[in-house]
Amino acid sequence: MRLPRPFALLRTRDQWSRCSHQGTELDPISLGVELMRLDDIEAFPGDPAGPAGLAFDHECRLYHSIPAEGRVERQLWAAENPLGPAVAEAEPVDLLEGPPAPAGDFTASGDPPPPLRSPRGLAVDCDDRLFVAETDAGRILVYDLWNRLLVNRIGLVSSSDPLARPVDLAAREGLVWCILENGVLLRLTARSLPVPVDLVRPSELPADAVARRVAVSPGGLLVVLFVDGSNQGWVVPQGGPLRFPPVDHATDLEFLTDTELVVARAPGEDFACFKIAGDAVIGDAPLKARGYDGSCIVRTPDGRIAFWTEHGLRYAVQARSRFVDEGWVTTYRLDSGDYHTVWGRLFLDACIPTGCDVQVVCRTADDVSDEQTIPRLPPPNLDAPIPHFDLSPPMLPVSLVPADDEWFPLHRRETGRELPWARFDADDLFETYEAPISAPPGRYLWVRILLRGTGRATPRVRCLRAEHPAHDLLRRLPQTYSRDEAVASFLLRYLMLFDGELGDLEARGDARSILLDPYATPEEALPWLASFLGLTLDERWPTPARRELIAEIPDLWRERGTIKGLSRFLELYLERPPLIIEHYRLRGLGVAMLAGESTSPFAGAIVGANLRVGGAVGEPGERPLSGDAASAFASHAHRFTVIVPSALDADGMDVVRDVLEAHRPAHTIYELCTATAGMRVGIGLHVELLSVIGRTGGFETLRLGATRIGRAGIVGRPEPGARLGIDSTEKGLRLG
Repeated sequence: MRLPRPFALLRTRDQWSRCSHQGTELDPISLGVELMRLDDIEAFPGDPAGPAGLAFDHECRLYHSIPAEGRVERQLWAAENPLGPAVAEAEPVDLLEGPPAPAGDFTASGDPPPPLRSPRGLAVDCDDRLFVAETDAGRILVYDLWNRLLVNRIGLVSSSDPLARPVDLAAREGLVWCILENGVLLRLTARSLPVPVDLVRPSELPADAVARRVAVSPGGLLVVLFVDGSNQGWVVPQGGPLRFPPVDHATDLEFLTDTELVVARAPGEDFACFKIAGDAVIGDAPLKARGYDGSCIVRTPDGRIAFWTEHGLRYAVQARSRFVDEGWVTTYRLDSGDYHTVWGRLFLDACIPTGCDVQVVCRTADDVSDEQTIPRLPPPNLDAPIPHFDLSPPMLPVSLVPADDEWFPLHRRETGRELPWARFDADDLFETYEAPISAPPGRYLWVRILLRGTGRATPRVRCLRAEHPAHDLLRRLPQTYSRDEAVASFLLRYLMLFDGELGDLEARGDARSILLDPYATPEEALPWLASFLGLTLDERWPTPARRELIAEIPDLWRERGTIKGLSRFLELYLERPPLIIEHYRLRGLGVAMLAGESTSPFAGAIVGANLRVGGAVGEPGERPLSGDAASAFASHAHRFTVIVPSALDADGMDVVRDVLEAHRPAHTIYELCTATAGMRVGIGLHVELLSVIGRTGGFETLRLGATRIGRAGIVGRPEPGARLGIDSTEKGLRLG
């Protein structure tokens, strides 16, 4: 039996960063290698407009500040449908026009607010309060967008520090960050005073750099944009080891996701994009922004980057990347551990588009000399220190540098990976390519990978595996076949075909236990494995849930028909535990209302599990207030309700119903209730049972053309509710 052979591996970002790159860089998605990108500038950079502000509220309304005119305008926004008809944009309206009317908890007192003085930064918190940074006035204004009230004025400029003027704002949940002209970072809320936040200026930041912009990611990462006298932008994170490369002509910045940052540049230039991978920052494909006036950018509610132009709001699109036509990466020294090692096969996980090519050349050596090596050139799009860079394995000696005509082609493996039972994901574009390591025996190995592209497309290499030692089939043949060096080299490579096929079969046989592991077996083998346990899998279940179900099905069979077993079965699919209520446990409280269709006179809203609002307090097991035992038995016996604390689509409802039909006791009757059913007073409102506390209770504000009235939309916003000790129902109080 053939033993599995070890291999040298290059896979991680740190490993590829220690190689020597010439015309190549790191792929920000796979963290492998691709050809180097080229900048694509439409025109010479123009003079950007003055800084302004853009922000969206939770009702998808856009707010735009115009500092020169001292006003903030609001306009309706809707995500564009490329396949639908063109929709004319609504005319913007002045948001803060005229004195606000007093309402709610806030009452405007004194003179109406003066005209805005250079409103630059805008931000909206989770309670739809608009924060406006008045730079020239040195203050922050806070407005309640629902009641159109000025909630707070926060003055920042003092006689001791005239540069303490706000220039930009950023919001996340209920917190707002403000960057001042002097580089001080503040944190505040609508009702609290600003609190300074530590912001360490890096040593390489020029002395004349001034703060311009601030942005915060959904996960809470805060960055500040400084611009020096040469219009070069410096992105400074608020703590942490991240280091961003300088960006020429930077004007604004915004997070697209937790790990993607977009930096806007001057008009005519593409937006620079960076991907955060751990503690490293990797340059990503730029965004095209035609017509950008250089004032401001914003992330739209549908997850795109929008910018302001003289014609209004426009969207940045993926720029057509341009790459160098050719480049190569040379690995550092790979060590087999044994002298005079005959290396076997080389495997590359690569994505090679049409018209592109990847070739390799290998060099080996047995001893370590003091010979000069080629320079170690890090990838140009990586701007992060490499830990212990001086301790990296040596590079290729100059005497072993290959010639231009020594490249060796690769063969795509029709059977996929060489690792037993290992498969790529269905949407993975990478495939495994194979080539023999054509080099003399030696302990150390260097591999140079040549990448050729088309200018618009580039090959990508994600992983490299070098097998050692090679097969010993040549030793089993008569010695006459290996006396000639050229013939022996040919036979060694030729027999690798048969050795590889036999090795794959033997490896699968040795690792056949993987097929019985629900977490490791290939996805297509899951139905076969489930059949051993008497289970028929539902293809509508996600793959991780199906694997978990197979792993737990022996215990679930033992608990089939019980509340515990049924709850766990549904939890595997829903990813959260449901609530199962047996009606007989609350038979004194009219739990037939759980289904929302009961006509029992003693049913009503239930607080917790024992208190009925507007009725009597009873313990489980109490006799009903009216009716006979027969009616109580018909409405409570063998009945239960399943409450799912989430919204389900049609397929999800079908899956849950199929599970209930298959695994409930045959004599029982059930009702299914989801979060989309809502809370209806008098028709099944049960606090802690049928109520889920959230920001909107599953409802969204009505948008014309996108919501059906009566389904999941609400119109407007309710008036303020009751105030304890002040309001009463006799005075016409409206609840809600």
